[in-house]
Amino acid sequence: MCIDRSRLLGLVLAGLFAGLVIFFFFNPGMAAEEKRDFEYHRSLSEEAPAESAAEALLIMAVFSGAFAAMLGGTMALADEIYSPPKRIAIRMGIAVGTGLLVGGISGLASQALFATMGRNVILLIPARIIAWATFGLGAGAGLGIALGSLRRALMCMLGGFIGGCIGGGLFDAICLVTGIASVVTHPNEPPTGTVARLIGFSVMGIAVGATVAFVEDIAKRSWITVLNGPKEGRSFILSKATTTIGRDELADIPLFGDARVTKQHAALLMQGNVVTLQATGGPVAVNGAAAQMTVLRPWDTISVGRWSLRFHQKGSQPQAAYFGQPLPDLTSAACQPNYAPQNVTMSQPAVRTATGSLALVVVAGPHLNQRFSFGPGAVRIGREVGCGVLLAQDSVVSRNHAELTWNGSAWVVRDLGSRNGLWVNGVQVTEHTLNVGDQIGVGQTWLKVEGL
Repeated sequence: MCIDRSRLLGLVLAGLFAGLVIFFFFNPGMAAEEKRDFEYHRSLSEEAPAESAAEALLIMAVFSGAFAAMLGGTMALADEIYSPPKRIAIRMGIAVGTGLLVGGISGLASQALFATMGRNVILLIPARIIAWATFGLGAGAGLGIALGSLRRALMCMLGGFIGGCIGGGLFDAICLVTGIASVVTHPNEPPTGTVARLIGFSVMGIAVGATVAFVEDIAKRSWITVLNGPKEGRSFILSKATTTIGRDELADIPLFGDARVTKQHAALLMQGNVVTLQATGGPVAVNGAAAQMTVLRPWDTISVGRWSLRFHQKGSQPQAAYFGQPLPDLTSAACQPNYAPQNVTMSQPAVRTATGSLALVVVAGPHLNQRFSFGPGAVRIGREVGCGVLLAQDSVVSRNHAELTWNGSAWVVRDLGSRNGLWVNGVQVTEHTLNVGDQIGVGQTWLKVEGL
């Protein structure tokens, strides 16, 4: 799984914010109702007034619709945080409107079910789980429809439903713990579910945001990752027959801030697992070569104006090499096509006695054929002045991307928190002990270890 961590964090924070807003808006009324019921039950002469079925349905419809709309709207905002205000307003409007509608209808259905099942103590928890799941269902529907794809809408609804189940299941456990604590510490005061609702609504929002992100990631087959700019690291899942790229407010992959990018600059046409890039309004390049229409392969780099995008397909990225077998040629177009080197082959890593010296040669990328040599110590790889392996012409490399360190017996390369990751022999790593023949991938550059 290669989940978009920035999107996951954004959706989780959006869900948490939505849960807190709903809590602060609805809790005062709920707490007042709890106090009223407690006072009625303490009186021997009065009975608590029965809430009419119609009133209960209306309250649940409003609450469910509001919760779903708030969740959907904040998640849409998190998805479009770097977009122009007009695009944000459109996406949030769609998400909020859909959340109100789907959440309200789901709330009516869940309240009717809860009224039937909730009378049985054994079925009370399942009834609440189903009721809360409808909040997440509505929120997922709002976000999915705002994304403009039926398939993504279904995935978001599934994620929202699962998140709602998690939130609903935890709510009763939280109520039990906080209720016991309240009775023990304040036996003469009316019990309140305020703390349980604060925690429960927050957990609900977090769960919906996280499960929407995970379900979409599990279900994705093809996607585009932005390699530079303010959206660096952001992934766009391809789920429609035609995915548009450009400066248009409603483009599926919006690229703002570059006048060279037209409103409808390019399109990605998907038929099964085959994805074709078509230039529709401006020039595009694939792996540095101009292209009008071309079938994309995994790891292809698309250039649109100043933007660099990378195409991915699940199950098609370079695989790890096994000892005793030849390593794949990672400088070929199929694996890392950018600035493909000439007459360079990938040799099998050989374990040799390390001397503390390190020799690297660039076998792919804008610094092709450049060599670097070092003695024992620590050397940084990046675009920032002062890096021992200075790759200033590779805009996809982070300022301080990775570090090479001599530990007394071997050279070790480790990621310094780069946005696009560190790769060794086609496998993403955080740290790796180097052997002669290893290829280190950073940004669009591959460095081959020639000597140790």
